[in-house]
Amino acid sequence: MSLNYFTPLSGLLGGSLIGLSAATLLLFNGDILGASGLASSFVLAPRATLTSSKNQWKLCFVAAFALTTRLYVTLVDPDALKDDRLGYSQNIPIVSPLGFIVGGFLVGFGTRLGNGCTTGHGICGLARLSLRSFAAVMSFMATGILSATSCSTTCPLHPYLRTSYETVAKHLPTETTVAIGTVLASVAAGAALPGILRSIPPKATPAEKEDLENHYRKIGPSIVSAAFFSLGLVISKMAVSSKIYGFLNVKGLKDGTWDPTLVCVMGGGFLVSFLSYQWVKGFQVFKHSKALECPANQKGKSACFNVPTNKTIDNRLIIGEALFGLGWGFAGLCPGPAMFLAFAGHPNVLMRWWPSFFVGSVLAEQVNSIQSNKQIKKE
Repeated sequence: MSLNYFTPLSGLLGGSLIGLSAATLLLFNGDILGASGLASSFVLAPRATLTSSKNQWKLCFVAAFALTTRLYVTLVDPDALKDDRLGYSQNIPIVSPLGFIVGGFLVGFGTRLGNGCTTGHGICGLARLSLRSFAAVMSFMATGILSATSCSTTCPLHPYLRTSYETVAKHLPTETTVAIGTVLASVAAGAALPGILRSIPPKATPAEKEDLENHYRKIGPSIVSAAFFSLGLVISKMAVSSKIYGFLNVKGLKDGTWDPTLVCVMGGGFLVSFLSYQWVKGFQVFKHSKALECPANQKGKSACFNVPTNKTIDNRLIIGEALFGLGWGFAGLCPGPAMFLAFAGHPNVLMRWWPSFFVGSVLAEQVNSIQSNKQIKKE
């Protein structure tokens, strides 16, 4: 391990901000931070996600995340995604266009089949001591390490290990793709604005009014959570290829280039998220009388925590998360960092990874539907 590559302080700080993002959604809204589920909802249920008051917080989250990303890479640190090891280090490859397509598809399919990714299962699931999430994390970590390590030599997914500056430059954001990222951020903000300004219909019943008020109360915490999430990703450098491959490619242990920063990121996120669950009644390890029965920002009968209670460890979970891990190792991307890179204008993420992710999500949803129908018929 080389101290030149290991950045524990930025990893812990960034991971803690990601954990704080999850904690904000949980304690104020009662919702779980799940990047894959959030992203796939825009193609699996686009109308409901874009127009329903119930899902307005999701649209506001994406808009705030996009604007935070654009502001950071434009005004704070234009070199935030600079990776000096990309294409020049023995263990840090340049992913081919095919690699982004395959990786995006497997991540989309796998996270939908296994119902979670590094945030949903890794940061949130482990923090509530879920055995199901523990099994999921072990599954995607194992295959992520396997795929990144086995593809560490030249292959169709990773065509370049040592190459020229010109080759590296072709895989970095261009003026055109940065403009596309900016337009997408603007569109997201514009789409969220009507929901933020929406008022409660005068003819709404008391129950409907209470429900709508709770949905609107979720908007503020969602915006704050999204800003924490974006900042956590960039500060921890989880959107930089060398930080992911530096950990997943265990061949680096032999030559001293292995980078355990990801452990610090997950550790910081886990700790903050774990502490937040100590304030949610029914999920405490350390019992106390001040635990919340409903989210702090919600009121009335409709206020509740939307925390998963599924404890089933089945084939869909293990296979889905294993496929996610393979895609993660092939392209070096999971949904959170991929969101950041898309709004930052990374061409292959915009044009290849995300379209493939959405295709994989749709197909996996079909598989889930078929399996659910078979289960209903058996019962």
